[in-house]
Amino acid sequence: MPSRVMFVAGALLLCAADAAQVMKGENGQDVLGCRCRGKAGTHGYCGYHFHWGSQEDTPWCRTMHSCGEFGIKGSWMHCDPQAVEMRRADDGKLYNSKQFKEHYDAKGKEKWAGAEKMVERRMAKNGKAYTVFDFRDYYVDALGEQGWVSEWLKARPEQRQAKDGTWYTWEDFVQHYGDKKARDEWLSAKIAGKEEL
Repeated sequence: MPSRVMFVAGALLLCAADAAQVMKGENGQDVLGCRCRGKAGTHGYCGYHFHWGSQEDTPWCRTMHSCGEFGIKGSWMHCDPQAVEMRRADDGKLYNSKQFKEHYDAKGKEKWAGAEKMVERRMAKNGKAYTVFDFRDYYVDALGEQGWVSEWLKARPEQRQAKDGTWYTWEDFVQHYGDKKARDEWLSAKIAGKEEL
């Protein structure tokens, strides 16, 4: 009996060690925080990821260099809720994927996919309008995982060029064209810096 207790205790210690957060960088050095994998893999960007049984309260991403929490499909970490993708719903307001699920219930995933063209963009210092993920890719090497989020929060909202040649934000489009026509006009308008992306 004592050997069985020792085996169970040892197994629990191993599980606890595996579940502990590992804060290591590319060369095994201690780091302040982990880095999301980005385009390199599934769930590489910060988000509330749709998958079977997903009920996340906090966004997360898969990480580089086995940094963060251990999981069956690789390392991961919770990330800043301000770093997740937002899309405009039918009401014209921005929501993240979790909020789409809550707002539309069973149709949340379908509605989220259908709003792909209505993704939020903000203006980077190079004059281009980027989605949150492209914005991260543009800034992360220079500013790190926390620094790019600060830059995102300070960035001006995207503007698009209307038929009259003037650049407007989404809110300006709604004011100029009205609720019903704004979406179609927005989707057909020129995006800042789009030719170079």
